[in-house]
Amino acid sequence: MRRRFLLLVAAFVLTPTAAAAPFARGIDVSRWKGSIAWPRVAHGGYRFAFAEATNGFAADPSFPRNHSGAKKAGLAFGGFHFARPAGSTPRAVIANAVAQADLFVLVAQPQTGELAPVLDLERTGGLSPASLRAWTAAWLDEVQLQVGIRPTIYASPTFWRRAVGDASIFAAAGSSLWVAHWRVGSPRVPAANWGASGWTFWQWTNCSRVPGIRGCVDGDRYRASRLASALMAPPPLSIDMPTVSGVPQTGQLLSATAGTWQADPAPTVAYQWQRCTDTSAAKCTTIPKAVTSTYTVAAADVGSTLRVVVTATSRARSASSASTAVPVNA
Repeated sequence: MRRRFLLLVAAFVLTPTAAAAPFARGIDVSRWKGSIAWPRVAHGGYRFAFAEATNGFAADPSFPRNHSGAKKAGLAFGGFHFARPAGSTPRAVIANAVAQADLFVLVAQPQTGELAPVLDLERTGGLSPASLRAWTAAWLDEVQLQVGIRPTIYASPTFWRRAVGDASIFAAAGSSLWVAHWRVGSPRVPAANWGASGWTFWQWTNCSRVPGIRGCVDGDRYRASRLASALMAPPPLSIDMPTVSGVPQTGQLLSATAGTWQADPAPTVAYQWQRCTDTSAAKCTTIPKAVTSTYTVAAADVGSTLRVVVTATSRARSASSASTAVPVNA
């Protein structure tokens, strides 16, 4: 009887502990960590790593070797951009964000099977919360346009509240949260628990002791024990381009097909009609609120051409395909 009682006590004590830590362990690094023995990191039980690819308009010189070393050691890998927002006018703010995003994609070259790219927000650059939100949106949009996935955002709860106004729009738009909150049992999650979805990654300390790396290392956790769901899936593949049917004249209704896409699971599709300067569609602008499969030709379209761009999304990865532009007559 005494043995049975002790076994029951042991089960009661051990079960909550086992259930309380279903996290995959990881780290994040930059050039400041020097040379890293990545096989030792992997043997130490770490399963993923983020590495700085760019910092403002500078490439991190350690990124290529960290990228190669971490992946060869079998760690899930992702690159991040340390943001240096700037701009004295609304147009300059957007231009600065897009330029930094373009450099990040060029250096990091995010690939299928890697962790989604990350925007590391720790500096305001003197921008107001409204301007910083505009900068952030422009950076995220540009990377998504090129990579086909909404980037993750890294920020502390305090920075997000003070610098970004605790905005929830980025959670609603599909960005996951990598929250930085040290020396706590569980992190405080901004933006109404990040739109009720919670944190995805948690930087829980700035001083882990990791085999293969000298000194303190940022320690991270993924919210589940397995990382498969965090890895970028292949983007949907366009087999047949969208088509436009109908008479392209003022007041007439045009209809679009989504084309044929290859993806698993089957993708959701979104439509955006555009007005172009000629049939080559070298210069096109989006038509506000024209986001369904049909469009009624307006007087403003006469003398230009119209096309529809279809964006297909599956497992958070997107790709776009455009129809042939059709000329509009009066």
